[in-house]
Amino acid sequence: MFLEKRNGGTEMLECEIEIGKEERDALLEIALNSKEYRKKRKVEAIKFSILIVACILIIIWRVTNSDTRLVVLCSLLAAYSLFMICGGSKLMQKTVLKKSVTAMDKELKSGYRKYTFSEDGILLKSEVSEGNTAWTLYKDWEIYGNYICIRNLSNENVLVKQDKLSAEERTWLIDLLTRHLGKAVNEK
Repeated sequence: MFLEKRNGGTEMLECEIEIGKEERDALLEIALNSKEYRKKRKVEAIKFSILIVACILIIIWRVTNSDTRLVVLCSLLAAYSLFMICGGSKLMQKTVLKKSVTAMDKELKSGYRKYTFSEDGILLKSEVSEGNTAWTLYKDWEIYGNYICIRNLSNENVLVKQDKLSAEERTWLIDLLTRHLGKAVNEK
């Protein structure tokens, strides 16, 4: 990784990363903690909470009529709803994300990546593609553990390992991201 000046003083930062298990796990956690997935879990929690209240009311109503089958069914449904509220929804999302990553081609989910950051955008080079994307195609960024994660409009992520950057490079990159994408989503 190095920060250099090219073409009449334009600064650029080149970063390389090998996407392995650690990076895939980090990307999975970043996705699960994103605003979209958290919002889906909140909506599900509300729905399951309403379902629990309905089940309790049915149980109270049917116990007096000695309808044990309906009481057992509502009890199981309420227990399932409680499980989903207390972490089951996130577990289900994680399972679905892992399956979708498993279905991807090996070249897309792992391997070598080289990013060049500049005022124009991010140049990506990988084993299967090369392309330059303008900052207008990115929506936000965040710091997650040892990674700086930059998210594009399609919710795909660019990962940069912070421990591979010098203090000057890290400061320069964070300044560049802040100028083009605003503050990190986990700093707002």
